[in-house]
Amino acid sequence: MMPFLAAVAFICCTSGQAQQSDAPRRILFLTHSAGYRHDSIPAAVEALQTIAARTGNFEVTASEDLELLTTPSLRQFDVVFFFTSGELPLTDRQKADLLDFVRSGKGFGGAHSATDTLYSWPDYGEMIGGYFDGHPWVQEVRIDVEDPAFPGIAPLAPNFAIVEEIYQHRAFNRSNVRVLMTLDTATVDLHAPGVNRTDEDFALAWCKPYGQGRVFYTALGHFDETWRDPRVLGLLEGALGWLTGLRRADCSPRASLPHIAAVATPAGPAQAHAPGAIVSIYGGGLTSGSTMTADPSRLPVRLAGTRAEVNGYPIPLYYASPELVNARLPFDLEAGSTAAIVVRSGTNPGDPVQVPIREFSPALLAAVRSGPALTLYASGLGKVDAENRTLSTPIVTAGGVPAQVRSSGLDPALPGLYRIEAALPEPPSVPLEVRLEIGGVPSNALGVD
Repeated sequence: MMPFLAAVAFICCTSGQAQQSDAPRRILFLTHSAGYRHDSIPAAVEALQTIAARTGNFEVTASEDLELLTTPSLRQFDVVFFFTSGELPLTDRQKADLLDFVRSGKGFGGAHSATDTLYSWPDYGEMIGGYFDGHPWVQEVRIDVEDPAFPGIAPLAPNFAIVEEIYQHRAFNRSNVRVLMTLDTATVDLHAPGVNRTDEDFALAWCKPYGQGRVFYTALGHFDETWRDPRVLGLLEGALGWLTGLRRADCSPRASLPHIAAVATPAGPAQAHAPGAIVSIYGGGLTSGSTMTADPSRLPVRLAGTRAEVNGYPIPLYYASPELVNARLPFDLEAGSTAAIVVRSGTNPGDPVQVPIREFSPALLAAVRSGPALTLYASGLGKVDAENRTLSTPIVTAGGVPAQVRSSGLDPALPGLYRIEAALPEPPSVPLEVRLEIGGVPSNALGVD
């Protein structure tokens, strides 16, 4: 099957595999609040201690004592993790010691209000990757995964829903971090009071190298329920593994400018495309580096940080990689018109490509035979009626013999795919070459046993 038909539960990457550790890595979980104090701090402490007890890989020291941020004390830790707020009363020596700790090869993590901290210390903002700039939404949202290769994040892909207080950030730029998760802006009101970002880029987790060390941040963590969510615990476990060096991942910043080279059918080149057709968009930089496959029964409009748009509107995606995006065109396109296709990677749009729209662009994708019965899966058979039946009946032949088409319409279990049931006059000899034609436009041929 083509990539758009493949369904995956998890996307794994060998770079994220855990290494064996003889001694637990030591985590300093600092929860000092010099500004707003979150009620979820006890739940956060419990979460990290639960991860430590379950894995045996970590030993967590939870404290509000800022005196621990000195070189003599820091020597006993592998990671400093902030769930802090406000202008922490750190001396210049403590600030230098913390930066040296991370730059020398150790880890620094932050959750939620860790970006609502130390505004008057620019080096801190540069290290963590941005500063809190308000939370316009407190509600259930959907969060898109951009990099499923980071440890602990693959089970969340391609997206997940959660109730949270959603941060926006200033002094944040994708050129400085590897974005891991982003807000699905379709699930919020972008005109709500307090929305400051105009680029619709609301990153909710990222990682980055810092000197020889590693930095991870997630904006999640306002509610107790967040810290008790098994999905968030899995992400935090992966992050702690990466911060301590037990797990590996590439967190170098990356961005791409998408370029479309061709728009084909999944079966091959095409001069035009039908309303509702599945298209294969070939090019470069179509994602910033990740590859993801959607569950074909629930198609998102964003995969691996990428979305495709037709005439300015996002369209469902089956598959996204740097070189190929499989997507479905809208059914409301009109034959004889052209459609402008744009691919956006992160916040970077590529140049639009104009695609001619015709009534039909048949592409035969799969064929299954049982005796004289044939089941065909296709794309590009055009518009359908209220019961999702094709407006025109395709002509099917197998081995040059016409088949009787019994039904033709959209498959209810596989969005965007047409399913044609046909029967030959008698059980044929095999193998066969199967073709279909609709509106006088022929499809490709497929072999069937």
